[in-house]
Amino acid sequence: MTEDEKKEFEEFLEWKAEKKRKEEENKAKQEEEERQVKANNQMPQVEDEKRMEFDNGQVPYSSNINDNKSNNPDGGTTSFPCAFVLLFSVIIFLFCICLLRDCSDNYKTTSNNTESTSNSEIDKDDSLATIAAAEKKSQDSLKRAKRIDLLKNTIKIKKAYLSSPNSAGGVDAHLVWKNVSNKTIKYLNWSGYPINAVGDPVSCEARGTIEGGGKVTGPIKPGATYGYGTYWDCLWYNYSAKKLVLTDIYIEYMDGSSIHINSNELKYVR
Repeated sequence: MTEDEKKEFEEFLEWKAEKKRKEEENKAKQEEEERQVKANNQMPQVEDEKRMEFDNGQVPYSSNINDNKSNNPDGGTTSFPCAFVLLFSVIIFLFCICLLRDCSDNYKTTSNNTESTSNSEIDKDDSLATIAAAEKKSQDSLKRAKRIDLLKNTIKIKKAYLSSPNSAGGVDAHLVWKNVSNKTIKYLNWSGYPINAVGDPVSCEARGTIEGGGKVTGPIKPGATYGYGTYWDCLWYNYSAKKLVLTDIYIEYMDGSSIHINSNELKYVR
């Protein structure tokens, strides 16, 4: 390459570099102008919005920093609902505990009252039962006393015995008694059995029976005694018969009334 050509090529490179620099400057200048135009267009709009907010009585946001702080999870404003929810949960929990405790106390009180009422009712029932039993016992005692008094005013047995056995072993029964009532006796029936020397019952060897008895036909007036010179001949046949044991007496009066004296009551007419 000649000197002229080399020089011409260098000039071409310088012209190309200068052209590129001018194009970049023009482009940067144009971008700056576009930013200024855009900024100028936005400023009236922002001012209009702020003016509208003041006209409506609203307070505009002071800065983006406050907005970021209010939306920040670490800020105090955002943590307030969490603390409130936690406090409300604790209050509800404590309220439930108090409610359960009151229910438990009421249940215990009700149980104690129910138990006390039940015990009172049981004690009352026991007292009533005791009173009823005492009244019944008293009535039975009174009834028994009246019965004994009645028995003592019927007859009075003076003697009841057997004669010595005859040659055939027959024994006679003797019963001596007095009418101590104020009524005339129409009939008197008695029953009994013989016993040997050791107290065992003995039977009639002729009839095969143990118990026997006799009948008295009145009238037997009040205060009269019956039985002397009267007996029941050979009522039993047994050489071992020694004593007469009475089992019951039945008395019928002239007025139609009657009374039965059983074995346990005979002691009151002796």
